[in-house]
Amino acid sequence: MIDQQFFHGYATLILIIYVIYDLIRNRKKERSLLRRFVFYSFIYYMINVIKLTLLPIMFIPFTVSVQLVPFYFVIDSLNSGYIATAYLQNIILLLPLGVYLPLLFQRLRNLKLTIFVAFLTSTSIETIQLIKGLTIGSHRTFNVDDIILNTFGAILGYFIFKIIFVILKKFNLSSLDKFDVRT
Repeated sequence: MIDQQFFHGYATLILIIYVIYDLIRNRKKERSLLRRFVFYSFIYYMINVIKLTLLPIMFIPFTVSVQLVPFYFVIDSLNSGYIATAYLQNIILLLPLGVYLPLLFQRLRNLKLTIFVAFLTSTSIETIQLIKGLTIGSHRTFNVDDIILNTFGAILGYFIFKIIFVILKKFNLSSLDKFDVRT
């Protein structure tokens, strides 16, 4: 079994080694240190998304659960009077992605592209969960509601980015105009 702590520990260690290497290698270049640290935090965020959505990897009896009806669990829980924290967690999961993408990559300062990347990311997570369930077994399910809520979270993140961007421009702090990581 590959558990969450094992993966998180080793992935974080590799990230720390990379950060040290990158800082030493680029110490004389005029790249923004803030920009690089935001990029490093993005990598750490993605490590945690993988940890939370794809791990642990357990070899358990064949189990597959697929839910393809949009808002099925949402409507079911609202009818029962219970709103699961899982819905809020699904929104929050990719909310930072909606901030990071336009912040780090100028090309993704377009809502449609950010939505596309968030949708692709969420669909990839759900598809990997399905493949895990079909091959080695998994306690995770393929749920179309997760894709919808994850993508919605990224859209909220994008609008948070836009609000911050407008506020910074209003106060003449337009450093975000050139805030683009190219690694």
